[in-house]
Amino acid sequence: MENTGQLVGVTSLISASALFIYLRYAKLLTRKKAIIVPGFAIAALSAAWMTRMSPTAGEAALVGTLLLRGLLLLFVVLPVANLTFRIFAIEEFAHGYRLKNIVRQLTISFATASVIIVEQHRQALHQARLAEFANPYNPVFQNSLAALTQAFSAAGRPVADAHALAVVEISRAVARQASFLSSLDSFYFLIGIAVCGGMFAAWQRQID
Repeated sequence: MENTGQLVGVTSLISASALFIYLRYAKLLTRKKAIIVPGFAIAALSAAWMTRMSPTAGEAALVGTLLLRGLLLLFVVLPVANLTFRIFAIEEFAHGYRLKNIVRQLTISFATASVIIVEQHRQALHQARLAEFANPYNPVFQNSLAALTQAFSAAGRPVADAHALAVVEISRAVARQASFLSSLDSFYFLIGIAVCGGMFAAWQRQID
């Protein structure tokens, strides 16, 4: 948890350093759609990059995609916020900002619940499908079970305990693989959301 926080925090700070470039040159770009639409493309690219990584990828492999994730603040959040508050008069700004916070909290709650539901559903589905291969009629399962039983027996375990430990180890492997596949499905889900958001932003005519 500590390493994750440090990695995400450092990469976000590096990406946020581009904020000075945005504040200096964004006003020269009259069509904010030219920033927002590529922002959704960056989100899709970052999620797609994550799907190509193996379970053994180290922290160094995550730096690039986390840097892209940090750029979403500049390409999507800031331009949209700027265009949103432009329509409010000065005396209405406080009310508009409170409304924005309400919508923001609702969006965060909905997004978190959606990802949790997708991950739980896909994990249960993958675990059920993987468990179908763990049966006595599957030679791969039998070979794996025999190899693990022999390994535990060689470590000094009784034969009955070695067999039970082998079954538990295979069960854990199935659970880990199902969790990994559900995480991949979550990134594919984010890619779909980013593509839909980019298409919706490109279709809009009032965000220039």
